[in-house]
Amino acid sequence: MLMRFASPNERRTISREDLGFYNALSIAAVYEVLEGEKIDLESVHSFVAPLKACILQHPFLSVIVANKDTEKPAYEGVSSIDLKDHISILPDQLSSSGNETAAFENALVPILDRPWPTGIPPWRIVVLPLASSQRSDKEDKAGTRRCWIAFAFSHTLGDGMVGLTFHRTFLDAWQQTTATDKMSESLTIPLPASRTLPAPFDTPERLPISWNFLLGPLIAVYLPKFLARWLGLHAAVTTVNAGTWTGSHMFFNPAAPRQSRVKLLEIENRLVQKALQTARSHDAKLTGVIHQLIIRALSKTIPGKSGGSEVVTNFASQTAVDMRASIGTPAYTWGLFVSGYYETHARLPPEQQQQQQQQQQQQQQTAWSEELWAAARSTTMGLAECATRLNDQAIGLLRYAPSIRNWTLGKVGGPRDCSYEVSNLLAFDGGRSGSNGVPHQGKKRITKMVFAQPANVLSGPLVFNIVSVKGGSLVCAISWQAGALGVCDDEMGVVEEICASLREDFEALE
Repeated sequence: MLMRFASPNERRTISREDLGFYNALSIAAVYEVLEGEKIDLESVHSFVAPLKACILQHPFLSVIVANKDTEKPAYEGVSSIDLKDHISILPDQLSSSGNETAAFENALVPILDRPWPTGIPPWRIVVLPLASSQRSDKEDKAGTRRCWIAFAFSHTLGDGMVGLTFHRTFLDAWQQTTATDKMSESLTIPLPASRTLPAPFDTPERLPISWNFLLGPLIAVYLPKFLARWLGLHAAVTTVNAGTWTGSHMFFNPAAPRQSRVKLLEIENRLVQKALQTARSHDAKLTGVIHQLIIRALSKTIPGKSGGSEVVTNFASQTAVDMRASIGTPAYTWGLFVSGYYETHARLPPEQQQQQQQQQQQQQQTAWSEELWAAARSTTMGLAECATRLNDQAIGLLRYAPSIRNWTLGKVGGPRDCSYEVSNLLAFDGGRSGSNGVPHQGKKRITKMVFAQPANVLSGPLVFNIVSVKGGSLVCAISWQAGALGVCDDEMGVVEEICASLREDFEALE
């Protein structure tokens, strides 16, 4: 049953996925189940009831995309769902080594790279049982049982925030599930008349485009490349120039399996809280600070020359911006409400890197200059302005593309639009209160989250995916397409150096 046609930005995600350029993104959570709860975490039946609640509450979980390879793809509702097709339970041997971070990394790659079968809604949960933990609080003297649940879904169903929405709904429903609940694994979907999809965010009425904003990219497409460069025109809205590091050119090898690479960096709550306090004292927010930490890390690890000839003088960033507040939509509304904020950052000179490292060793506190704090404030202000502005948003340009599919396909072989991307889902409340905001006394909670994206043919070389839990740690998943960095054969080694720099800077902010 036809629900509605896809919007231009939805068509972008549909074409990208249909061409094989992007598979599944994942929002995973570590769940704690107090000892009094008799739930078998290795049984599919334990997850059926909360999943059914999620499907009935969120219509996007019961749709498929028809006509993906055309210019008029559409969302269609299904009449029933067999949950066996949407639940996978991994062997607990993955986490038996005691290194849970490594277990999460190993589990994520096949989740991210697995394409979606046709004919069923494109989402699944993957459960990894974890070792029990011993807690010292009064609430749990006997220990807890734990599992890691990854909600993997097609970007055509929504943006990263819907992963948090899913876990809120799942946790609320799971709190009310008892061990005696034995439900069928099949679910009949209510009549389509009672289940409608909300209107897309990127409509012309919501996102007006001025002639000045439109003409630059439009003219650049038709001018010879040398003339467009001379006039300073770009076919995209980014600010990439000859000195920008963008890794390798975009490429796609459909025969290469498992193109995703993921490295997880966990920052403890005490360091996160100190970073938040320090940022506030300088009128900045954490995302703006993280951009500066990334620039510092890239300045240390990325070679001074790109491709052996071009000197790297700057890095261009793209930040995913949640636009829900711009139209008064609640934060956890399901849908695709994301736009992008673009910015150029000067490479940190080697002498400045050395000077600041010496200051850190001497002072054991932030060695940032006022110039770097000013840059963090500027990014903070730019992101805030982008999140509230509806006119001249980059995603609004998509409706002027004659063929979004051909535009997507035509980008392969060209330079990337940025050096790196940042997507920060902020802090999840961990289930301390239900979706209605009322605190509950349930025996399940979320203690950690992991947000990861797959190899993206059309993205920057590196993507920094960030999420935290209130009162818990922050997890940054750095993901990339194998070969995208274009720096050396040891890409993992480069990313590990970036992680080490990020951790050092977080510790220095303490």
